[in-house]
Amino acid sequence: MLLTSLNTFKNKLSDLPQMAWGLAGALFVNRLGVMVKLFMALYLREVLGFSIDTIGWLLACSGAGLLLGSYAIGVLSDHMPTGKLAVRLMFASGVLLLSLTLLESPWLLALLLFLSGVCDGGARPLNQRLIMENCSLPERPRAQALNRVAVNLAVAIAGVLGGVLAHWDYRWVFVVSASMSFGAAGWLRWALRRWSAVPLAGSAPAGSEQGLASPYSDWPFMVFLLVGVMLGLAYETVNSMLGNYLLDFYQLGAGALGWQFTINGLLVVALQIPLTRATEHWGERGQLALGAVLLAIGLGMLPFGVQWGFAYVCLSTAIWTIGEILFMPTMSVLVMLRAEGRKSGHYFGLYGVCWSVSMLISPVFSSQIYSHFGGHSVWFACAVLAILAVPLMDRAAVKMAPCTV
Repeated sequence: MLLTSLNTFKNKLSDLPQMAWGLAGALFVNRLGVMVKLFMALYLREVLGFSIDTIGWLLACSGAGLLLGSYAIGVLSDHMPTGKLAVRLMFASGVLLLSLTLLESPWLLALLLFLSGVCDGGARPLNQRLIMENCSLPERPRAQALNRVAVNLAVAIAGVLGGVLAHWDYRWVFVVSASMSFGAAGWLRWALRRWSAVPLAGSAPAGSEQGLASPYSDWPFMVFLLVGVMLGLAYETVNSMLGNYLLDFYQLGAGALGWQFTINGLLVVALQIPLTRATEHWGERGQLALGAVLLAIGLGMLPFGVQWGFAYVCLSTAIWTIGEILFMPTMSVLVMLRAEGRKSGHYFGLYGVCWSVSMLISPVFSSQIYSHFGGHSVWFACAVLAILAVPLMDRAAVKMAPCTV
């Protein structure tokens, strides 16, 4: 399956501009540093000894930074060169990751996690703008597919590598992740100078012109963002709570958690193109609905398999990953269609905000449910959110791209 997917990529993506491949390479290297995010909750508990409640609030600080960064950097990209912003954010992210290894005070950690979140949050809208600036309209969906595979292949590697480093010493997770951020910044700067259609220090993008349509009065888009928050809240709970849940109920440690993210990444790499092609005749509405339902099933089944252990957790991961494969890129495609010819920086910024809001709320949401109602209740709540999102998503999709559904 993996070889088939790679051959499909070679055939379908061979005519993409060189900058699309350069951007994918930068994303791959940068996302290798995602291991910090994957193991942060366990680091805060096992190394620094914080309680579940404190961990939830600390991770929420990172979510607050993601929220601010997604919107502010997205809007800023309407007025400043996108490439220069992206390079600077990657470099700043590396500095902050190194700084996290030196602190144990929850207040200072909260500040650095917030700033690190700002850098991470700005990456999503900048990535979308770089695709728009360097790829033609027919090339953009394929460029997004390439980036998604690059990101998930990096996550798959990061899951295993992070598990090994965490078993040795959690602080090495931060050091290696920072090195990846520095490397990605250097590579992207070189690629932009060599291949970009827009100079690294060029003028502000066309989106800064006055009079373009704004997302703030675009009600179908606003409903779409609400759906994004609901699905994101369910999806992001995996990052904020799965590690501690597996430790408490399945007696599985960091290595098992790392394998879940590896399985997730490898399945996306292997199945993204085949599944997209197999379901494209359903239209966006069908892909989004099935994806949300599978997310609900994959997460909601976790409390029922404690006696089956690691294999059952892997099955759960496979099911919600297939859901992710269906709904996540489809949402991005709809946003690009809606943003075309409008204030795209604002559209991408707000779309980034909806995921950042999820990351902000998810740690507190899940930790409070975990503390007051038990770990199993977290996954039931996530399943309910995903199911409730389906009818709202269907109505929004009709308005967002009526000619494609």
